[in-house]
Amino acid sequence: MKKRNLSVLNVSLFLILTVYCISLIWPLIWAIFTSVKEQYDFLYNPLGLPSTYIFENFGTVLEKFEVNAIVDGIQERHGLFQMLVDTLLYAGGAAFVATLVPCITAYATAKFPQKKMSGLIYAIVIATMIIPIVGSYPAEITMLQNLGIYDTLLGVWIQKANFLGVYFLVFHAAFRGLAKEYSEAAEIDGANEFTIMSKIMLPLVRNTFFTVFLIKFVEFWNDYQVPLLYLPSRPTLSFGLYFVSNYTGNTISTVPLRMAGCIIILLPILALFIAFKEKLMGNITMGGVKG
Repeated sequence: MKKRNLSVLNVSLFLILTVYCISLIWPLIWAIFTSVKEQYDFLYNPLGLPSTYIFENFGTVLEKFEVNAIVDGIQERHGLFQMLVDTLLYAGGAAFVATLVPCITAYATAKFPQKKMSGLIYAIVIATMIIPIVGSYPAEITMLQNLGIYDTLLGVWIQKANFLGVYFLVFHAAFRGLAKEYSEAAEIDGANEFTIMSKIMLPLVRNTFFTVFLIKFVEFWNDYQVPLLYLPSRPTLSFGLYFVSNYTGNTISTVPLRMAGCIIILLPILALFIAFKEKLMGNITMGGVKG
């Protein structure tokens, strides 16, 4: 067997990556142990192991985790289950449209690269990634209010239905890498463009689509800013954590209870990744083209 030479660069990279991994794992371990502490134990032993494991913290959070929401001008209390439903609707719907729209747009530009519009769309995507867009929130809120879709899931989904961003480039590269013989064979059989796209090309990039969907789902699951600004009557779990971490006038204002809330919200995402870890970054597998 050939011995691998350990260069200074390889050792340095290994040490850097090890420290980086520890910096990511340590806060999670600290949060887990903190979530089962008493408040007194946390105050006098913030970094050590719990003197007594208080698993009742999770039950307290499940029962007492609630936030205020303004519905038709009336303040209401939303509990954990209601926030979970709103989170699934917001994250699931927004992730789907935020994945589908750049996918279809990328297919069109990759399918017809000779068209001027394809080059223009590609240039717009690159330009918006370079040029920062700041201060658009007031204009977006005003526009949604004028359209009558402010504080609605439909309005938020429409906001996310754009093709801008790095995932357009991901889908564009995926479609450009597909063999043209698949679509050409379908055209010879009389299939139209919609049939070719929906029944042939999109299934070929389903692993990429699913991976981007999961990434966007996690992004929207952890997002509290959009629900705070655009969905004041439908608070999500992330907004609930933001609320209890910034306001002390609630029943789970202690650090151990807040950490217990974070762990509870983390569990669905963790289960999602464990369930789909093999498909998350799966490669596209295609057979040969028959002659």
